[in-house]
Amino acid sequence: MKTVLITGSSRGIGAAIARRLNDEYKIIINYNKSKDKAFTLMEELRETNPNVIAIKANVSDESEVENMFSIAEKNFGHVDILINNAGISHFSLIQDIDFGTWKDVINTNLNSVFLNSKRAIPNMISKQYGVIINMSSIWGEIGASMETLYSASKGAINTFTKAMAKELAPSGIRVNAIAPGIVDTDMMRNDFSESELLDLKKEVDTNRFAKPEEIAGLVSYLVSDEASYITGDIIHINGGFY
Repeated sequence: MKTVLITGSSRGIGAAIARRLNDEYKIIINYNKSKDKAFTLMEELRETNPNVIAIKANVSDESEVENMFSIAEKNFGHVDILINNAGISHFSLIQDIDFGTWKDVINTNLNSVFLNSKRAIPNMISKQYGVIINMSSIWGEIGASMETLYSASKGAINTFTKAMAKELAPSGIRVNAIAPGIVDTDMMRNDFSESELLDLKKEVDTNRFAKPEEIAGLVSYLVSDEASYITGDIIHINGGFY
């Protein structure tokens, strides 16, 4: 049974991914502040899968990432599949973004992808097997007004994914990114009012937002052996929005 580490998986898309993969994989739930939600999820998953642990770590801090992987390896031997899901958003005019906020978003959304990938890769190389999935966004492809900082972090993930895939393919490691459109999560609802959400929904061809479970379904396919020929891609799932 392969081991999956999902960063930022106490709720939202990350939790949906953990639930979707729970029947076939050992699961490592990562959280930073949402301890109660992480442990509630862990107990839920353990009802059918005893191989589930939850580890606290700020995934933009190198020492905490190292500690998380050490605990994961002590429990499960190694990490076969890394899903870089942790992320935060920021909604404002560019001239109102202070540098501290800029660094916070880049640290959480982009630097975490680098730090966790860097730590996971050596063991993957030694086994000549590994899968890395980076959670991007539609805004990383087309940009979004009032979300320049978030868009920049996700756009960087896209190019990092493509470059890393080329570098790691000879070692049997696949790297892809998923770029969702608008997903019905707490983070989205915190950024937009109900009227703004209604206006956004009108721009989506399917006239609805994605469910976290639909993103999890795509992740399930991409980490499976059925997707063994897919690497270096940015997979869009946005209901026709783009």
